[in-house]
This record gives sequence, structure tokens and C-alpha cells, in this order.
Amino acid sequence: MKIIISFLCITLVFCSCNKEPEEETPVTPTTSNTSLISFNSDVLTIFNTYCNGSYCHGGGADGKYFDTHANVVLVPSSTLLGAINHTTGYEPMPKSQPKLRQGEIDIITTWINDGRLDN
Repeated sequence: MKIIISFLCITLVFCSCNKEPEEETPVTPTTSNTSLISFNSDVLTIFNTYCNGSYCHGGGADGKYFDTHANVVLVPSSTLLGAINHTTGYEPMPKSQPKLRQGEIDIITTWINDGRLDN
């Protein structure tokens, strides 16, 4: 009987020991998380295709021009995002045309979220 009780006690001791979880080491990225979206190569291409004709912002519609980085950043991000997403309360862009393709909206949105860089 002593052997059984001793065995149970030893088993209980070993089973009740729990190893404390190791603290996770935070992962520090070795590279920047910025996207590869370029204003000049990506965003301006979209604006030149849909916005910069003489019928629209190429002619300064609503006093806004989308031909240079300096002009584009004069437009608040919320206004630009509301317009390209055809959000209620914003003038839809492109005007009198269907909404941009989702990929084009994503490019502009990413560029805005990345800080509206002149790159």
C-alpha cells in the first residue's frame, strides 16, 4: 500500500508541475512595410486616364487639378477617397462615369495610407 501511495504522490507531483510559457520575443521587421505604390508611376497614371482631360480636372473642374503631386495633395484625403468610392455626400469621380475599377481604387487608397508620398 505504501508503494501505491508513494507512486501516486510522485505521479501527482510530476503531473502538477507546469512549465511557465516562454515569453514571446517580438519580431522586428528587417525591411520597411511601405508599399511599392508610386505616385508618378501608379497614381498619376490613373488620374491622367480618368481625371486630367480638358472635360474635367485637366481644365480645373471645381478648382482642382490632378496633374502634379503638389496639386493632388491640396485635396483632402477624405474628399478624394469619398469621390473615388462614390460615397454618398461626395461628388463621384470620375464624373458621369462608372466608378474606377477596385484595383485602381486600392492603388489610390494605399498611396494615401502610405502618406501620400511624392515618389
